[in-house]
Amino acid sequence: MKIFSRKYEVFIEQLLLILILPAVLYAQDLNEVFAIGEKSFASGKYIEAEKYFSEVLEKDSGNYKVLRAQADTKIKLKKFKEAEDLLNRILAMPESRGRNVLVFEKGSTEGRKAELVDETVMVLDEASEADEDISQFVTDDAIGKVAHFRVYIMSSGKMELLPKSKYMIKYHGIPTATRELVTALKSSVQKMAISVNQEKPEEEMVLIKEGCFQMGSDSGNSDERPVHKVCLSSFKIGKYEVRQKYFQSVMGYNLSEFPGADLPVESVAWEHARDYCKKQGYRLPTEAEWEYAARGGTKTEYYWGSETTGEEANFCDSECDLNSRDASLTDGFRHTSPVGSFPPNPFGLFDMAGNVSEWVFDWMPVSENYYLMSPEKDPRGPRPELDACSGVKCVGSFSITQKINRGGSWNKNAFEMRSANRMNSHFQLQPDGTGFRCAVSVK
Repeated sequence: MKIFSRKYEVFIEQLLLILILPAVLYAQDLNEVFAIGEKSFASGKYIEAEKYFSEVLEKDSGNYKVLRAQADTKIKLKKFKEAEDLLNRILAMPESRGRNVLVFEKGSTEGRKAELVDETVMVLDEASEADEDISQFVTDDAIGKVAHFRVYIMSSGKMELLPKSKYMIKYHGIPTATRELVTALKSSVQKMAISVNQEKPEEEMVLIKEGCFQMGSDSGNSDERPVHKVCLSSFKIGKYEVRQKYFQSVMGYNLSEFPGADLPVESVAWEHARDYCKKQGYRLPTEAEWEYAARGGTKTEYYWGSETTGEEANFCDSECDLNSRDASLTDGFRHTSPVGSFPPNPFGLFDMAGNVSEWVFDWMPVSENYYLMSPEKDPRGPRPELDACSGVKCVGSFSITQKINRGGSWNKNAFEMRSANRMNSHFQLQPDGTGFRCAVSVK
């Protein structure tokens, strides 16, 4: 009988262990499993780390530290899309200002938004007042003081004291510094994803037949005057702005602020644009070729007419963060848009206005107006030598350091998208929102 009893006791102990152990482990295994995952990651055992971090996220899906650790693991495993999705989950979280928390009554899954005023306020345990008959026999010292949270509840607008024995807090959102690091990491991941594909450039070129047009504008800025006749030989020009997937494949780097395989490459210097086109057997279009191609045979301010509605091109609209935005118009994009997102001009060229401004071949002398003296046939700017000023050769060269870019961009207002509008930047700078397309002469 004793033997039977002992076997029964052992059985009960094992059964209780099976039933109770998961509940006991739940309170501590998250941190332990996460720690094991971190050790696996540090040892280069990324598949194991991925498994452990996944286990934690199944129980605590909103833990940004674990999300970040899993994203790092996915990067090591070259699962870039999964890494980006994890980083997006972090960036979707509100930004913590340091004291924003969620307050949970223990046992409840619904939290209240609050601001933590004081994390440890010592007051008498409320239980001492729960039963007057008992409390008269128990002194305050016997009950003791209990730590409380002092919080400001957002929904009620009132301050509350919550005993730590009954409530718990969880910080709501992610710190600003963390958001900045995750944003930078996401950009790197997107560029890694582009590198994996290594797509061979297939720049579609459109034939622009020889012809003449009136270059410039009498109603624009002073550097657009005088309007003058220009005649051009036939040439070909890119149907689209150069995509990041092509630029990165050829050049081995990507300087774009807004990564994306089919987004235009931007924030590049004139020399970067020149070098890419050279490697592809092309060149940058001259300023005259660019304007002729952009107009597409039109004479209006824009190749679609004289007004902008937001449906024609990507510029600094109501969604733009900059002061130059036009709050009354919306083009559907906050930053750059995939090439070809808007209707083409009459020559079948996309984004000749907006999205990114485009480097052209020509220099822009600050002290003279080239339009006054430019030749009528195939003008190539005041200083035609493509490599006349590069690197140390430019020391002491003050008269011509600016290269022209055209077409406006996502961070410029609608006025700067006009076909005749001219902009310029130092040829070695990487202006925000500046990209390019290539051209080639037709023999």
